[in-house]
Amino acid sequence: MTDSSLLRRLRTLAVLAVTTGVLAGCGAGRRSHALGFREGTAPGSGGLGTLEAIGLFVLIPATVLLTIAALVWLPGMVRGARYRPAKGWSASPLWFGGPPDPAAAVESASAGELVRGGASGSW
Repeated sequence: MTDSSLLRRLRTLAVLAVTTGVLAGCGAGRRSHALGFREGTAPGSGGLGTLEAIGLFVLIPATVLLTIAALVWLPGMVRGARYRPAKGWSASPLWFGGPPDPAAAVESASAGELVRGGASGSW
């Protein structure tokens, strides 16, 4: 076993030990009973009211959703649109996957080498 794999295993065991200790400490003992919690409810609590439920299940998720949407949408709005129809196209043509000298390849091509259609298409 190499030193790096031994260190990884020791680090993994340390993380597991600390995690187990923390989780056991959170749920151990009679702390919940000392605070008066029985049967999974807090004393004197009648559950969620209508406004509390709407806030918890509607308003909070909607706020999170709108915040994320704003963080995605606003930078594009600040920069503005890149496409300008009235300006026209100013870039030179680019042939992806073509030969190193496209102009010479087009001039030297003969009509017999052209294959038309594709996937059983006829043109």
